[in-house]
Amino acid sequence: MTDKKVSIQVKLGGRSFSAENINIADDVEQVEFIIDTPRVTLTPREEVALDTASELLRIVGKPCRNNEQSVCSELRADIVAIMAIDSNALTAIISKCGSRATFISPLLDMRHSEETCLTIDATDKVCYMRLFDNGLQRAEAFEATTPEDILCAAAEWTGSGKTPIYIKGDKSIAKFLRKYFKRVICE
Repeated sequence: MTDKKVSIQVKLGGRSFSAENINIADDVEQVEFIIDTPRVTLTPREEVALDTASELLRIVGKPCRNNEQSVCSELRADIVAIMAIDSNALTAIISKCGSRATFISPLLDMRHSEETCLTIDATDKVCYMRLFDNGLQRAEAFEATTPEDILCAAAEWTGSGKTPIYIKGDKSIAKFLRKYFKRVICE
């Protein structure tokens, strides 16, 4: 059986997304949209409902802007990501994909969840950090425009600097962090 799934990344504010340019075969069963935004939070699945998602984002200090709506990911290890997405991008996605559309955040990446480590995914303007110690201990997405922004957060989260750091994305950030941390592994 072949995997009938397509993934598409939607950048901050939906500005790089154009539904008109997407050609998805009729036999594709699921179209996964990766929402690249700092306005995201994780919550236990029993704590979220579509009608309360926007309120949960507001409570954690990441409210949807006037031109945004909230969407939720599918269940992943009992955790749901609630994300803000540009309203026009969401309308285009639903118009093009209907119920085949699903949403995900890089914050849900649990590849190293059984270790003690810090993981960092750095995109153009967003940094996704997860601290694991035999399970997820802390997760946050924030706007990061410089390697120094990421260094400050990593230093706060790891304390002694002995915690291994896995970094995905900009290799120059990994090179920069190696000046301050013993174990920085580029993925």
